[in-house]
Amino acid sequence: MNDRLAVVGQDRDERGGTQSPRWTVTVDHGGSFTVEMSVDAWIELADHPRRRDTERHIRKPEWELLQRRAQGPVLEMLRWVVAGQVGDQVWKVDGHSRALLWARGLLPRPKSVFAKVFRCGSLQALLDLYSTFDHPAAAETLFDRVSGAYHQHQLTLKSERLKNGMIGDALYIAWRGVARTMDEEAEEDDVDVYNVVGTFAPELSLLDTVNPQNDLFQTGVVAAALLSLALDAQLIGYFDQLSKREGNKRQGLLDPVEALLHMIGTLKGRRGAWGKALQQELCAAALTGAFAWKAGDSHPHYWVKETLPPADIQDIMRRVRERKRLPGS
Repeated sequence: MNDRLAVVGQDRDERGGTQSPRWTVTVDHGGSFTVEMSVDAWIELADHPRRRDTERHIRKPEWELLQRRAQGPVLEMLRWVVAGQVGDQVWKVDGHSRALLWARGLLPRPKSVFAKVFRCGSLQALLDLYSTFDHPAAAETLFDRVSGAYHQHQLTLKSERLKNGMIGDALYIAWRGVARTMDEEAEEDDVDVYNVVGTFAPELSLLDTVNPQNDLFQTGVVAAALLSLALDAQLIGYFDQLSKREGNKRQGLLDPVEALLHMIGTLKGRRGAWGKALQQELCAAALTGAFAWKAGDSHPHYWVKETLPPADIQDIMRRVRERKRLPGS
């Protein structure tokens, strides 16, 4: 269990509930208990490992409206929050946005907070609890889940392209070897984004170092970077040159960097060209470019007239899964 998630000191009662000078247990239900605590005590509780991008969430219209109407029954409703306990540690589950708004003085503070604390037998149960209690009016988008996965795996990315979590479709291609709209076997939410981000955390951190440019690192290129870097970290040089637009031409032929730049430029000029199916094609071309770049100019696909031939994404995905020793590989 991560030490930075530890909560304030406490003693345990005979049921395993948490007794603390910061709160009072008002009722114990067995599988859960209710406590009354100060607003400051709630703010200081550890954030859930999967909590969304709270800064972004508090800017949504519903929270701006609540800031204006937080009185009477509305203010009373805001006093009720949800937490989870594993062993001697307690995390917020629902109520991160309120904690941030209260801390900044942007939302009227109630006189105290009532938290329903669920006893979780494991960290996985705590993770599952977050999805169960995510409020329907604030249902998580894929963007939210990626941001939450960054938090869970302690990924602090700096590049504009990666840090905000807008890579859900790229993660899907890297995990399934096919774009979402092209996946005939896909079912809703059949890809665990939290697990995928954890699997590709080293590659995401490495890609972040070259400051991937927004206009070049489209979904397909990000997916190709994750897959290729998982097989050979030295391929970061290819994506560094791509980000810096350092391609070359020779006698009317294009090297792997220039060829991919040409393909991206061509797609930009086509209306509606950035569909998911074409992102799959872009991924396949970027993979060919990366491996040709590593092999050098003796590779048959190093110098091309315009187009990089597509790599077999499924085959590369299987090699990645074997390398990472993933289940089913």
